[in-house]
Amino acid sequence: DVYKRQIYIFSPIPETASSCYQSFFSFWIHVSPKDMETTRKSVITKTLMRLWFKYKMFVGEITCKDVRNKQDIAYWREKLFTSFITYLLPVCLISLVPGVWVALQDGYWVIAGFDLFAVASIILVAFNCNLRLIFRKAFVMGVLYALAIVLLVYLGSFGPGLLYLFALSVFITLIFPRHIAYWSVGLNLFICICCALIVELKLFNSPLGKQYQLVPWIAVSSNLLFLSWVSVLLISKTISSLERTIIKDRHLSDRLRKETDEGILRNQQLKESEVYYKKLFFQGPSPMWILDSESLNFLQVNEAAIAEYGYTTEEFLSMTIMDIKLPDDMAAMYNELQKSASIETPLSIFTRHLRKSSESFPVEVKFNAIVFKGKEAVLVIAQDISEQVEQLMAIACQNEQLMEIAYIQSHHVRAPLARILGLVDMIMNGKNEKPDQELLIYLNRSARDLDDIIRKITDHTQRLKASL
Repeated sequence: DVYKRQIYIFSPIPETASSCYQSFFSFWIHVSPKDMETTRKSVITKTLMRLWFKYKMFVGEITCKDVRNKQDIAYWREKLFTSFITYLLPVCLISLVPGVWVALQDGYWVIAGFDLFAVASIILVAFNCNLRLIFRKAFVMGVLYALAIVLLVYLGSFGPGLLYLFALSVFITLIFPRHIAYWSVGLNLFICICCALIVELKLFNSPLGKQYQLVPWIAVSSNLLFLSWVSVLLISKTISSLERTIIKDRHLSDRLRKETDEGILRNQQLKESEVYYKKLFFQGPSPMWILDSESLNFLQVNEAAIAEYGYTTEEFLSMTIMDIKLPDDMAAMYNELQKSASIETPLSIFTRHLRKSSESFPVEVKFNAIVFKGKEAVLVIAQDISEQVEQLMAIACQNEQLMEIAYIQSHHVRAPLARILGLVDMIMNGKNEKPDQELLIYLNRSARDLDDIIRKITDHTQRLKASL
């Protein structure tokens, strides 16, 4: 690919196959051996980088797949273990190959065999996806501890055994919980005590018995334990602080996410409410508009107001409330506007408005203070109450008629009825005498008057019934 790109860059596009061959050979003629060597190294480097990247991805998928929450200290412990395994296997070859070779040359068959066993077992167990990750971590640390003990017993202080013990305490502190890290210091203490017995009793023909007496070994091992304990303590404190910071950041992140979700939900609800109230305003059955609380200019009107008053939207927006209102009760309207601006409950008044045709009609107007486009405004709802007023007038007329009927009954009916009762009483008192002709005439006249009055009451009642 690199050669093709260089050919494409340095040679013109050939028109025929022969010119293509000529361009290709001219490229090889003009490329120097130094450039060819540089290109070859670049290809090798890129190949190695691709292989290393695939190897890291493979180890990461195997060793870090059990941890799901990345906002946790356990995730970073597993990442450290992944990095440890990733770099351990290729880097261990630096010490494995010469170590095994020297061990075989010097006759340390146990060391050579255990080195090979340690590497092979770590590869088999660490890359086994069927095993739990905590078991694989414990197994790797256990094998390295066994290797440290073997190196310490067979090579003494000249081997890397003590260094392995110290390094393992650090590794365990990094990839295991805090309480397990302190157990590693206790394990180092146990190993040092066992080595002290080997030094004192001269067991296993170990170089430790030849290199140390008991007191010098105690001094060396105490320094190892001191460094292990200090390292574990400092690293544990640092990781604990980091864990608290991660937990705090996670809580803040969850809180921020929750507030963000709530804000998004509120914005969505606000948008839905805005759409709903816009539909309610513009498509409402009652005339509505928004007034500037200072200038009383129309800021917005709905379709019902346009249909009711006969003005267009542009005409409304160029007018004030005084253009559609009779001036007789303007003071009352101003008072209601001032009240609506000071309290949150809606207020209402009864007044008369004018249509574009100069026709006046009674309305019930409700005011409510709102904020419109950052300014104080008043939402006004006007309801035509012409039918209600007519009904009230009809009821008032009916009441007048009923009062007239009641007056007739209480006054006009009472007079002839009283006369009739008096004449009847006079006739009844003269039982043995023949009734006077004049009394009968008066009785007849009073009866006719009563009949006329009853007819009038009946006519009034029928007219009242018909009006209902």
